[in-house]
This record gives sequence, C-alpha cells and structure tokens, in this order.
Amino acid sequence: MHLSDHDLRQMDEGWLENLPEDKLRQVSARILQDLKEARDRLNQTPDNSSRPPSSRAPWEKGQAEGDEPDTDGGGAEVSGETGQSAAGGEPAQGKSPAEPKKKPGKQPGAKGFGRTQKFAVTGEQAHRAAACTACSDPLPGDAPSQAYAAWDEIDIEVLPEGGLRLNCTRHTLLDITGGCCGHTTRTLPCRAGADALWDRVGLSEWRLVGPNLAAVIAMLSLRMRLSRARIRELLHELFGITLSIGVIDQTIREAGRACAPLEEELVEEIQRAALVHADETGWPEAGVLLWLWVLVSASTVLYFIGGRTRERLRSALGEDFAGVLMADGYTVYRAWLNRLRCWAHLLRKARGLKESTDGRVAGVGGEMLDILTRLAEAVLSARESPPPVALTELHGEDIRRLRALCEMHRDDGHKKLRELAGEFLNDWAVILRQVAEPNLPLTNNPAESALRPMVIARDISHGTRCASGSRAYALLASVIETCRLRKASSWHYLAEVIRAARVGALLPALPLAPAVSNIG
Repeated sequence: MHLSDHDLRQMDEGWLENLPEDKLRQVSARILQDLKEARDRLNQTPDNSSRPPSSRAPWEKGQAEGDEPDTDGGGAEVSGETGQSAAGGEPAQGKSPAEPKKKPGKQPGAKGFGRTQKFAVTGEQAHRAAACTACSDPLPGDAPSQAYAAWDEIDIEVLPEGGLRLNCTRHTLLDITGGCCGHTTRTLPCRAGADALWDRVGLSEWRLVGPNLAAVIAMLSLRMRLSRARIRELLHELFGITLSIGVIDQTIREAGRACAPLEEELVEEIQRAALVHADETGWPEAGVLLWLWVLVSASTVLYFIGGRTRERLRSALGEDFAGVLMADGYTVYRAWLNRLRCWAHLLRKARGLKESTDGRVAGVGGEMLDILTRLAEAVLSARESPPPVALTELHGEDIRRLRALCEMHRDDGHKKLRELAGEFLNDWAVILRQVAEPNLPLTNNPAESALRPMVIARDISHGTRCASGSRAYALLASVIETCRLRKASSWHYLAEVIRAARVGALLPALPLAPAVSNIG
C-alpha cells in the first residue's frame, strides 16, 4: 500500500526522530519503495514505455543553438544570446538536411507519372500580350494570333443564389503578330522571381489549383489542422477531384509566399498597439527545436518561428515599442520595463505549493494563494465599481504580508517555494501593477488561446520540415487569425491575396480593424 498525500503531510524530520529504531527501518523501507516506483514513472519515455511520442517535452526534441534557457522563477537573467533579426522567416538554425539524390514521388517514365484525371472544361480564357516585346508598340485587339500553350485551372465558384460549383477554365497563351515591326510577341504567364527565403516555392498564374480552391486547402491545413492526405481525401469526396500530396503541399506553401508582403503591415500594427500579449511554444523544424512565437493585440495576430531569444522578440516588437507587454515570467520578457505579468501562472504556482506534501510549504502556499485570490477579486470588482480609494491602500495589509512571506522564504530549502518567492521579488512592481491600475488585464489568455490550436497542430504534424514550410505556416496563421479577430472571412480574403499575387498585382489591404475603446 502506497503512502498517500495525507500520510506524507504528517511526516517531517521531528516525526522521524521520535520513531523507535525498528519502526524507523520499516518506514524507511516503505519510503524507499515508493521513491523507486515514483522515479521509475518519472523516467518513463516513449522509448521505454507505452507513452506516446507527443509526451516528450519540447526541450527533449533537439535544441537549436542560441536559445536562451528558461529561468522563470527568480533566477539570474541570461546575457548571451543569438537569433534572427527579421520577424518571420530566415533560414532555420541548425544544419540543413542533405539534398535528396532524387525528387520524391514517382519519377518520369514510371507508371502513373503525371495527371490521369481529365476535367470537363467549363470555360476558356485567352491571354494576350498588351505590347510588342520588340518595339513596345501597343498590340491591337484584332492582331493575328495563334495559341502555343495552355493549362487547365480548377477552382470553386461561389454561386449568387448560394452554394458552390467546381469549374475548370482552360487558359490559352497566344503568339501575337503586330506593331510596326511585324514582330511576333509570345504571351507569357506571370511568374514571381526566385527568392532565397522561398526555396523551391513558385508563385505563378500557371497553376492547376485556382485561388478559391487554394485558399480552401490552406484553410483546411492551417485552421482545420488536416494533414495533406486528409485534405486529398476530403477534396475527392466533396468535389470528385484527385490532387497529389505534392500539389497540395505546393499550394499551401505558395499561399504562404503570396501572403509574405502582408507581414510588414502586421508587424507595424503590432508595434503601434497599446497592449500586446506574447507567448511562445516549442516548434520542431526538421529535427531542430525552434519556437513558435505569437503576439496578439486587440485586432492583430502575428506568428513567427525562430530561436527563443531576446533579439528574436525585439525584431518583431521593434526598438521603440511603447505599448504594454503582457507575458509570463520567462527571462527574455524582462528586457521590457513597460510590462505586465500573467496572474494565472502565479495562482497556479501558489496552488501547487498549497497542495504540497510538505505541511510547512503547504501552509505558506495556501496563504500566498489566499492573498492573490483576494487581490484578483478586488481588481475585477474595481472595474465594475471603482472604490473610493486606491486598491493598494485598501489592501495594503495583504500586499505587505505577501512581501513579508516572499522575503522570509527567498532562501528557503524547498526549491519551488524559493523560486516563487524569488519570482515575486524580482518582478514585484510588475506583478502588482494591476492592483494599482485595475483596467489592465490580469491574464495572458489572448496569447495562450492563439497558441492552443497551434500546439494541437504541432502534436499532430510534429512541426515543419524546412524553413519555407515554417515561414508559410506562420504567415498563413497570422493572416487567418487576424481576419478572424476582425470578424472578416479569412477564406475570401486569402483567395483575393493569392489571385493578386499570382499576377503580380498589389495585394488587397487587410480587413479593417474594429474600433477599440481601451486596452483593458
């Protein structure tokens, strides 16, 4: 029979000293047995038990160089750091995987290589060059022309009366003879140039998947967290079309590249915000542990993937960020003085102390939890009915008692109690700022809620496989979540972005942000 928490709370050094020698040996044997079993459970991993691979902690999956250790809990701040400078998508840290000897998938000449499904053409569109490539004269609309190439584009049409219809449009490229020089001009499809940040990710109007369908695929992947194989199955069931896994993956990454110019606008809006919620979680990329960051304002969501460093965050917030930063106790955030601490984290840590099997620690933790709970309730009440005097004065005794408890236990022998006391003392003014300014938020819920679906997606997909995949994921997530926050259709907006990017046109502006009255 194992020792229960109730049993352990009654055991301390004084109790052990008063035991007779024979009873002390019996109790020691039971404690040793319990300790061994607890240590065996603690040491279980996916390699030596039935625990799933997703149960590994992020830092156990391969650490990227330059990441700062998490010293949340009163430890000394880390000074050395490295990181990327842009807020969204440099090549990932760590070694690149070796180039494959051949392209994945079926090879030319193999049975089944190439598309076998035939689509019924429902419309045609001819592409004519506007001017002669030799003399630059405008080409008249009735100039002699001849088709030299074509491609089919399948897309979803939204019907005016409601519902969707799948169309197949045949796009034809023309050779046109005209102008004063009689030169034959070949119409070329619009293609974006090569980009080092988008290795092997093309952006062109010559595509099998149309803009509306491409936006649906991106939404199914990012928002609905479907794998490429599940997206393929769903499209076949709903529309009777069969796309390869490669085409689906290319479509998602092309959609990410189409959204790339929007990142600067998103970053600027975050930097101008009065209040920004920040959080981060582990994100594996090709076996290297990076971090998925999120910054959330009242109307904008910005994701980016990179190292867990101060410079990485500073590149997104900017050197002159004047707003309030809400975050947890991770060391990196302490570089911003105009900051708030999430009380939910502190309440959980105090509750953990209260539930300790050490009776002394449980007593201190319970008192800390009671004080924090009273202060939090006072902050919430003050928003509804402002008190006649400041909360810091009304609850001065609670604040002084909490400070005394932290001072008393800053060097305590119990690790968790010592860390929480040090955390309070290191961030005292920041932690109690909401008591002095009740309109400020108490929790970091917006950032944590924005990360929650990404954590689920990470556990399903195990991250991304390359730098361009990580960049596409972060960009698409930023655009989709920003549209949702602004009560706009992310599907329709994303389709318009893809349509404009494929022909080299200016991208549509982000949906208008709703008016916000205050930062609380």
